[in-house]
Amino acid sequence: MADGAKARGVYEDAVEYLCRNVEELRPLVPAAVWESAFAVVRDADPAGPRWRDAVRALHEAVESAGVPNGLGLPATMGVGDWPGAPTPRSVGWVCPTDRCGRVELREGATSATPACELAGGLMRLVDG
Repeated sequence: MADGAKARGVYEDAVEYLCRNVEELRPLVPAAVWESAFAVVRDADPAGPRWRDAVRALHEAVESAGVPNGLGLPATMGVGDWPGAPTPRSVGWVCPTDRCGRVELREGATSATPACELAGGLMRLVDG
C-alpha cells in the first residue's frame, strides 16, 4: 500500500479497531509478535514504515488466528501471489464499505442487523 493520506487512514483505522478490541484480540496473537509489534504501534511515528510494518504484523497474526480480514487492512500481493478462481463468499454480515465482515457459521442462523465499528453504519447481509 502506498504512503499517502488514504493509506495512512486505513492503517489508523486498523489501530483504532485493535485498541477498541484489545481484550478480545490479545489472546489470539502469539506473545512474541504481540510484544514486539504492539510496542512499535504504541510508540513509533505513524508516518514511518516501521509503524506500518508492525500494524501489518498484528493484522496478519489476528487473521491467522481466524478473524476474517484481521484488523481490516487490504491484502498485499507479491510476485506469484495472484489468486486463482474466485473464492465463494459465505453467508454473513459485511460492512457497507466491505472492510470487515462477520460470518454466521450455523446454517439458518440470523441475528439482528449488527453495526460496523469501523464504518459506523449498519452491516448488510450477503447470501453466498
